[in-house]
Amino acid sequence: MRILALDWGTVRVGAAVSDPDGKIAFPLDRFIDKQSADEEIKKIIQELEVAKIVIGLPKGLNGQETESSKLALQFIENLKEKIAQPIEILDERFTTIAATKSLANQGISEKEQRGLRDNLSAQIMLQQYLDSPR
Repeated sequence: MRILALDWGTVRVGAAVSDPDGKIAFPLDRFIDKQSADEEIKKIIQELEVAKIVIGLPKGLNGQETESSKLALQFIENLKEKIAQPIEILDERFTTIAATKSLANQGISEKEQRGLRDNLSAQIMLQQYLDSPR
């Protein structure tokens, strides 16, 4: 079962997808613009035959919802109305930090990181999900 992970952000939506067996996460090779996210996500679901979606919910360090959390929840509710696949919400704290450190360790500049960080964050979140007992 192929799973799509989405890392909702203020500008872009990071995305990663699992292999067909649902064991390994890969960042998508394209970016999802927030303005056209619904249509782009529907296209990805169809092209990759996605069976399930996991979406990261941004929270504060204390685990409380933030203004970004509220906006992400609006995005999730809107998406639920447009797709048939089940959606699971995950805590995505620290995935962006992990992605930033990983890219910096590879010598990728801050400017270049902007385009890669969102999808890598989604990949980290998805791999954690795939590795967790369910």
